[in-house]
Amino acid sequence: MGDNATLEAFVKSVSDAFTYKDSLALSKLFVFNDQALSILGSRIRISDDLDSYVSYISDNIHLQITLAYLNYARDRQSVACEEAHRQLCRLAELFTSLLTNAQGPWLIPTIRSVAVALCLSAQQVSKETDDASAFTQSATRLLQLLIVILSDSTTPIASSKRVGALVVAGLLLRISLRTNAAPGAYAGKALEAKSLVNSPGFPQRDRISYSYWLGRYYLVCYYIDAARKQLEYAFSKCPSWHYHNKRAILRHLVAANMLRGQLPSVELLEKYDMEPVYYDLVACFKQGNLHLFQQKLVDNMEFFRSQGNFLLLLERTKLLIYRNALRKVALLNANAERANVLQYRDVLKAFQLTSQNFEMDVLEMESILASLISQKMVLGSIILG
Repeated sequence: MGDNATLEAFVKSVSDAFTYKDSLALSKLFVFNDQALSILGSRIRISDDLDSYVSYISDNIHLQITLAYLNYARDRQSVACEEAHRQLCRLAELFTSLLTNAQGPWLIPTIRSVAVALCLSAQQVSKETDDASAFTQSATRLLQLLIVILSDSTTPIASSKRVGALVVAGLLLRISLRTNAAPGAYAGKALEAKSLVNSPGFPQRDRISYSYWLGRYYLVCYYIDAARKQLEYAFSKCPSWHYHNKRAILRHLVAANMLRGQLPSVELLEKYDMEPVYYDLVACFKQGNLHLFQQKLVDNMEFFRSQGNFLLLLERTKLLIYRNALRKVALLNANAERANVLQYRDVLKAFQLTSQNFEMDVLEMESILASLISQKMVLGSIILG
């Protein structure tokens, strides 16, 4: 063994924690925040031969995990971010092997830290290289972890590895939205955890986080009602003091509700200091002003793309806004002798104005009306004449 006191102390502590299955100690030793990793890395960077420090650990998988973590901590700031991410993925793979043969939930707090680190590392690689492959790598490791966790049938859940199911499943849903694969490619297994949400034994934060990412996944898949249910649960259960989290949830809940024609109040938007564009979108939606609604979206494209809701709001709100324009025509016609009859020319003019498409003809207008009627957005009592 060498003469690096920090390494010696760390390795001894890790060895003892593994030997005694000390969950708390392991979670404090295997940390992944930048500050802790930077401090540890700076203290062991002078040691090239890490193998000699870990050689006395008798269990091979414990030895490999310790060595992989030390290499990651030492090298992460001196190698390319892609290489650091590969090292982290290797560490996650080793933890998965250990978890497979472990009994009980003692590894879950550390697994939670590893899973979060995989997501954050993939985001960093993508930001610096504009390469989405890191998300796929992380999603693969998270999927492997989740398979192992869900395979534990021990009861109660608090005594099972399944106590980590919601946090890993939520992170897998989160990262699956960033891969180049179809949304369900990695999310399928994560959906299995849905049946566990109401089971006792899970921290409330895990339930809220899982529901939030499940709601976002459903929103991307256009399962609007399912998305609203999950996002409403996450928003209502998120503590009031967690202002920024509630605000993040609300952004997607507003989008989901808007696709069902339900708009937030100005008071709600003000309470969570929502971006000004939300006030504009709500006003345009109420007015039935499709052109201005879409212009506001385009003007804020990067923001809504970062939220994953740009195309959703651009394409899926059209009929609802046309319906609002049609309602305005009906209201203007309410005092007419034949109040329940709307003239084609009036409807066509309204649709042309709201879309600013003055080349729209009767056939296109009829197509919009047919869609409104088939989706039951227009009452049958409105007769078109």
